[in-house]
Amino acid sequence: MKKIGYIVYGILFHIFRIFGVNQKKVVLFMVHNCHFKGNLNFIYEEMRQRDPSLQFVITSKKEIFALKGAGVAKVFSLIRATWRFYVVLNFHLATAKYIFLNDNFQPMVYMNFSKEAKVVQLWHGVGAFKRFGLSTETIPLNRMCTEKGNKRLTHLIVSCPQVIGHYAEAFGVSGDVIFPDGVPVTDYYFDEERKAKGRERFYEKYPELKGKKILLYTPTFRKTLEENLQLLTHFDYKEVKKQLGEEWEILIRLHPQVHEALTIDPVYAYDMTEYDDVKDLYLVSNTLVNDYSSTMVEYALLGKPIVLYPYDFEEYDRGFYCDYKLYAPGPITYTLEDMIAHVKEEKADTKAIQNFIEVHYGVRDGQATKRVVDRVMSQES
Repeated sequence: MKKIGYIVYGILFHIFRIFGVNQKKVVLFMVHNCHFKGNLNFIYEEMRQRDPSLQFVITSKKEIFALKGAGVAKVFSLIRATWRFYVVLNFHLATAKYIFLNDNFQPMVYMNFSKEAKVVQLWHGVGAFKRFGLSTETIPLNRMCTEKGNKRLTHLIVSCPQVIGHYAEAFGVSGDVIFPDGVPVTDYYFDEERKAKGRERFYEKYPELKGKKILLYTPTFRKTLEENLQLLTHFDYKEVKKQLGEEWEILIRLHPQVHEALTIDPVYAYDMTEYDDVKDLYLVSNTLVNDYSSTMVEYALLGKPIVLYPYDFEEYDRGFYCDYKLYAPGPITYTLEDMIAHVKEEKADTKAIQNFIEVHYGVRDGQATKRVVDRVMSQES
């Protein structure tokens, strides 16, 4: 059924191509997540500043398919979502000069873009930590769609030369479309005005957290529902809160894939999964507790304490592009008690963090967005 949907999408796409390419149209499509705060937003701001006449189409897969109501109302909502996805978005993709994505978009397997179009994959993570994409995909249809679909990419933007081989493997593309210009969203960490606004935005919403020490927990998803349901059993936030004391507060940001299945008691911790800009959470937190999530790659730029808590390390089967234990940006703990003890120390492992940064980043100057836009908008690119 999924394959049929992709074929239909491709047929409609080629019909829409009859209308030609609009040299001023830019599509910013959030395949992953719906918060317009990451790479796509930085690209939007830069391109809009350079050419105010550009026409931007900004949307997300999650937003399109956010069905409302029940019964008949929900049916009409589904019809509307289908129209927006198969017709409206498809038309814009077929007629845009510039298309920016933040995840794999499998219908591309049946979409042959105009030679004039620039199709840019920005991804939603930074560096190459845990394995992803074709490095882990085992479902034949998904592998085929991902690999063949990514042949349409004209640009794949990465953080540094060291990760080019990993991204070539994960996306199934050759190195000649991979450009280590730096990841746009990381410019945020070099912009003091943006960071000040981020802190202000957070504390306006949560004034009661001013003056508190904050632990931010950002676990990634596991392979099975059963494993995902155990996440907050292993991270017993009630016990963590008890051990840390009243001066600490706990923020938990779950992966969207597992959020709906878990409930967080607001008496003991704040559920920040739907908070619209994770970078604000990085700024206000004192310590990050993480397992395998790539959130630590961005967080490392702040130089603050990172405590690793891979309680299921021996069972975790996704794998890594580099030695987890060798390049960990902080102490590795396997028990709740050990993790809490390291959080209490409030000590950043500066040497480990710097070593971790060197693996995942090239030039760090706050100019990545400009380099990416320069490359994509260049007539020679």
